[in-house]
Amino acid sequence: MNRQVTHLVFLLGLVATPLCPANPPVDPEKVNAPIHFQKIVLNDRYYCDGVTAGDINADGYIDIVAGPFWYEGPRFQKRYEFYEAVALPPAESPSNSLFSFVHDFNNDGRNDILVIGRVHKHPARWYENPGTLGELWKSHFVFERVRGETPTLIDLDGDGTPQLICHWDGRWGWIQPQVGDPTEPWKFHAIGAHEDWPQFYHGEGVGDVNSDGKLDLIINDGWYEQPASQDATEWIFHRGKFSHDRGGAQMFANDVDGDGDQDVISAINAHGWGLAWYEQRAAGDDTRFREHLIMGDRSLEDALGAAFTQPHALDLADIDGDGRKDIVVGKRVWAHGPEGDIEPGAAPVLYWFRHTRGTDGTVRYVPHLIDDSSGVGLQVSAVDVNADGLTDVLTASKLGTFLFLNRGPKYDSRRDIDHRPGESRSTLGAPTCSLPAGAHPARTERLGLAVGSRRHSRRRPLPPFPRGSTPRRPTGAAQLPVEYHPLCF
Repeated sequence: MNRQVTHLVFLLGLVATPLCPANPPVDPEKVNAPIHFQKIVLNDRYYCDGVTAGDINADGYIDIVAGPFWYEGPRFQKRYEFYEAVALPPAESPSNSLFSFVHDFNNDGRNDILVIGRVHKHPARWYENPGTLGELWKSHFVFERVRGETPTLIDLDGDGTPQLICHWDGRWGWIQPQVGDPTEPWKFHAIGAHEDWPQFYHGEGVGDVNSDGKLDLIINDGWYEQPASQDATEWIFHRGKFSHDRGGAQMFANDVDGDGDQDVISAINAHGWGLAWYEQRAAGDDTRFREHLIMGDRSLEDALGAAFTQPHALDLADIDGDGRKDIVVGKRVWAHGPEGDIEPGAAPVLYWFRHTRGTDGTVRYVPHLIDDSSGVGLQVSAVDVNADGLTDVLTASKLGTFLFLNRGPKYDSRRDIDHRPGESRSTLGAPTCSLPAGAHPARTERLGLAVGSRRHSRRRPLPPFPRGSTPRRPTGAAQLPVEYHPLCF
C-alpha cells in the first residue's frame, strides 16, 4: 500500500477569555453545583506513577491496581503484592511502573496485569495471575522499550486481542501478544512511514476521528486513519499539529460541541501550561481543527478559573451524570525532581473540568478542585469502582496512591465517618486501623510542597520551596470537603 498523507489546516484560537469565540450564558447553580469526593489513601509511599482498575480475583467486584499492589474491592482494605514492592525516593524518578493495564492475556479466565516502566530504562512485562493469594506472580517479557510517553492498551480491530500503542524504529504502530502463545515476546506492527520520532514523544491516544466506526491513532502531529481493510499495511496519515507547544499526554476524540463530528482533547504542554479542545471543522478535502483554550498559564487563571503546570495525566468520563464527558487532570508531582520544570513546589492539585454548553451551543469547561495534596503521575483513571453509578477517580504520584469516591452533590460525610481522635474509618464505615492521636502520614508536608487545609479552601505554604517557587491558590474553583483516611496493612 502506498503511503498516503493528507494535510490538516489548524486555526489557532488562543484567547484570554474562558471561551472561544464567546462566553455563553449558563445556569450558575448547575455549573457550580459541587460534586463531593471522599479521599481514601491506599498508600502513602511512592511505588508507581500510574493506576488502573479491573476485577483481579474474579469475584465480580472492581479492584484497583497500582505499582506492585492490587487492592481488593469493594472495600479496598486489603492489598496484595504481585511483584516485589520497593518504596522509592520521591526526589528521583526510578519507578519501573508508570502505567498498568488489566487484561486476560493467556485466556485462562483470570485477569493479568501489564506493567510499563520508563521509556528509556525498562522493558514492558505482563504478570500472570495464578488465581491464588499470597504469592508473587510469574512475569513474562513483552517488549524491549515502549516509546512514546502515553501508551494505550486497546483492542483496535475488535478481534479480542489488545494492542499497545507506541512507536518503534521511527514508525508508529503497536505491539501485541502473539496469537497462540502470549508468553512469547510481543511483536511490533507498524502502520506509518519512517520518521524521526523522539522516544519521549508527548501526545498520543485513540479515537474515531472521522466517525467511520473504526478507531484511529491520534498523535500530537496529526492522526492515522484506520483503513477499511485490515489487510492494509499502512494507515493514511493526516498531518497537522494539535498543540504547537511541546505536546500533551493522553489525547481523546469526543464530540465536544455536539455537532456530530469528533473533536480532540489534549494538554498543550505536559511539562508546562495548558489544556485545550480542538474543534473539528470540515472544509472540502481538508479537516480543520480550531484550538479552544480550557486552561492557560497564571495570566489567564482568573479568566479561566484554574492554572497549574505539568498536566501529564488525563482521563475522560462523565463525573456529574449529565451524559457529557468531563475531563479529569492534575499536576504531575516532580516529573524532573524538586527543582525541575515550572513551579515544582506548587500545590499537587487534582481537578475535574465540567463539560457545559450554553444556550447557543458554545462550550465551556468549568474547573472543580478535587484535592490539592495528591496530584498525578502519568496515568489517572476515572471509573466507577464501587458500582454505585457514580464515576470515581484514581490517581498515583510520588505522594502515594489515592482513591476519590464520588459521593454526588448531596453527600454528608457524617453519616459514616467517626472523627474521634486516634481512629480512622473507611468510606464504607468499617474500621481500618488505629492511629496515634494527631498522627498524619501526609507526604506533601515531608516533600515540602504547598498544600491547602483538607477542611478549608485557605492555602498554607509549607517551606522549603525549591528555587523560591511560590505556591499559588487555585482560583475560580471551590475547595470541597475531602475526607482523608489512611488504610493500614
